[in-house]
Amino acid sequence: MSTPNSYERVELEGLSTSFFLNNRQRFIKNLKEHIVSLPENSYLFLMGGKDLYRYDNDDELFYFIQESNFYYLTGVLEANYYATINLTDASVSLYIPQPTEREKIFLHWETLEQIAEKYKCQTFDLVKLPQEINRLNPKKIYVLNGTNSDSGNKVLTCDYVFPAPYDKLNDIVDHDELIYEILADTRTRKSQEEIDLLKYINQVTVEGHVEAMKKIAKNYKNKIIERDVENYFFGYTRRKLYSRNHPYEHICGCGVDGATLHYINNDQELKDGQLILMDMGALAGGYVSDVTSTVPVNGKFTEKQKQIYDIVLDANKQVQNNAKPGVSWTEMHLLAEKVILTGLQNLGLLQKDYSVDDMVKDRVAYYFMPHGLGHLMGIDVHDAGGYLSFTPERNKEKGLDCLRTARYLEPNMVLSDEPGIYFIPYLLEKGFNDEKVSKYFVQDKIKEYYDFGGVRIEDDILITDDGCVNLTEGLPRTTEEIEKTMSSN
Repeated sequence: MSTPNSYERVELEGLSTSFFLNNRQRFIKNLKEHIVSLPENSYLFLMGGKDLYRYDNDDELFYFIQESNFYYLTGVLEANYYATINLTDASVSLYIPQPTEREKIFLHWETLEQIAEKYKCQTFDLVKLPQEINRLNPKKIYVLNGTNSDSGNKVLTCDYVFPAPYDKLNDIVDHDELIYEILADTRTRKSQEEIDLLKYINQVTVEGHVEAMKKIAKNYKNKIIERDVENYFFGYTRRKLYSRNHPYEHICGCGVDGATLHYINNDQELKDGQLILMDMGALAGGYVSDVTSTVPVNGKFTEKQKQIYDIVLDANKQVQNNAKPGVSWTEMHLLAEKVILTGLQNLGLLQKDYSVDDMVKDRVAYYFMPHGLGHLMGIDVHDAGGYLSFTPERNKEKGLDCLRTARYLEPNMVLSDEPGIYFIPYLLEKGFNDEKVSKYFVQDKIKEYYDFGGVRIEDDILITDDGCVNLTEGLPRTTEEIEKTMSSN
């Protein structure tokens, strides 16, 4: 069995082929549980991601990242490949475009034999794809088709059309959307190797956040900007992981910028007395982390900052204390809302004449936390499988369409636990003017926080057989731990 430390050079050496064979076998097992009449000698036909030039430039390409489903099942890193997967024995065949004369000169290009050895599979020149698939005499050819429920975007579907004299193969291509849903569902439950990799990535992410905290406290008087903080983190993870890319655009919002949920400018100066919200994750071996810390620039929380921070931390911890198999993620979101509303009511920002249950029912928490509690994680930061046609889940009747998943938790799911409190004047003013909810707000008190920004505390958690494990354990979380860390230079 792999251990987290065995992934130290994964960005240089890649993952083992057994890693992806295991993914394929688990997918096929899940497929057969949902499709009883899966024909013998059937195949999944996949199209990988395409490399693209930057607009009208003929030399610079966009940074290529493999399409997630293709990577999950094959482990292939290169662009423009096609693949077939035998749904009986889980074997893979790759169909590879051959280089032009110019590409042979300018690029590093591996031969079919080298690719075959690298991925432990059969490889063919792409021009031979139709006759090779015809030679297999398949009874059914499945392609992925459907919509990613998290993003609302269509999944990448293999658009290959078999030419004559092999055009009869087009008649057995099956576009059933259930195939993609079953794959997305398989991705929601991680193998032990995936868990070990995610543990390692999160361990390095924790170290990177601590590095950033210490350097902020050391350098803030030198008029550093938010982007310097991003560089502290990425510099560390890049040295540790050899990673050359972010899993997402990092958020380093200081002061009022911390209330912008997807703030990516990262160009403002850090000011003494402000909080900085740092949403920064790492990428290795095609898998990601997504972690947020909120800390005082000068290393010392004010009483006002501590009060808001402790409410969010309480919500974060109560979710982890209650998340376990069989629990609805919707209920975890509502638990976080109740903690936040209770805390704000105790601080005098919400009227004490109303019950927290009434405020939950009328969606008052939305005006302070306008996003869902968290999301599934894995290859994608917002991983697939949040909503499926064959899984029992609920959220629409509660008005919680902000949730990226409403799944009932199962062992080996990995999710982010990221409650927050944000003071967004536009959103709060909208609430003040809404007859249904305006009665709950203590407006004058809330307006005192318009320059506060926001607090988010985000951990990545693994659902176990009887609870959950915090993959970002060791990251300073209490105000005392943060202050101690930032003063340890």
